[in-house]
Amino acid sequence: MSTDIQKNLLQYIDYNKQLVNLRSQLKDLKKETQNLENEIKEYMTNNNMDSISLKDGEIVLYTRKISQTFKKETIVEKLTEELKDSSKAEHLAESILGNKKFIVEDKIKAVIKKKNV
Repeated sequence: MSTDIQKNLLQYIDYNKQLVNLRSQLKDLKKETQNLENEIKEYMTNNNMDSISLKDGEIVLYTRKISQTFKKETIVEKLTEELKDSSKAEHLAESILGNKKFIVEDKIKAVIKKKNV
């Protein structure tokens, strides 16, 4: 093997080691951020706060609505198997999908002020 390819291979291995380390650090930062978000969200909720203004930006508490996921085809298929009546299964599937529930959760978001350079 030429020295160039050996150098490239060593560099490649080194970069991969760095990536593994950085991914580990990123995972730790995300975990810490999640813990902080939960504490801040609880504080803001308990104190009826929509936002907190800071020197570098703002923390905003908002509600996110998440719908449950259903595939109509799967619902109809399973209902038809059980009911042995495809028209009844179709009607029930429409009823189920029409009455979908939403999960509501509070989230926070940091709005960072842009610095003029």
